Amino acid sequence: MWVFGYGSLIWKVDFPYEEKMVGRILGYSRRFWQGSTDHRGVPGKPGRVVTLVEDPEGCVWGVAYRLPAGQECEVKAYLDFREKGGYRTNTVTFYPKNPSAKPFDVLLYIGTCDNPNYLGPAPLEEIAEQILNSVGPSGRNTEYLFELANSIRNLVPEDADEHLFSLEKLVKELLEKHQNLHCL
Repeated sequence: MWVFGYGSLIWKVDFPYEEKMVGRILGYSRRFWQGSTDHRGVPGKPGRVVTLVEDPEGCVWGVAYRLPAGQECEVKAYLDFREKGGYRTNTVTFYPKNPSAKPFDVLLYIGTCDNPNYLGPAPLEEIAEQILNSVGPSGRNTEYLFELANSIRNLVPEDADEHLFSLEKLVKELLEKHQNLHCL
């Protein structure tokens, strides 16, 4: 069984796996539209983490992990718990970055618009402010954004995830503005 990571599963791999592979899935776009009250925010002040939205022209780069033989159920149960904040699973085709590897099916966790933590679209400036001001048991929401952006940049330098990189730029500008205010 293979699992596709497109958010924190790319850079916070706290589960066993036998193999990993960089690649992409088609028909989706990555968006910071999922609320997090258990990792990057708290109830009443959720952070924002990524989910996938259907997009016929979309392409999302990430990492596929092959779960250890004989441990699939155990690892999947752990991931089900980790992704408990409104995510459902789906199976999609994964296209490895390595052209000599053939496409294969992966399990995907998606925060759908009908789950209680779904926040949906908002102006990028509002999402950036929310990310800047959110913190939860797993740390600051800014860490999540920066780790994800750096991971995508390192794994797939040719990827132009406009939503992700525009948010990163906005949050860094807001951080700089806040730091300058505190220096006055």
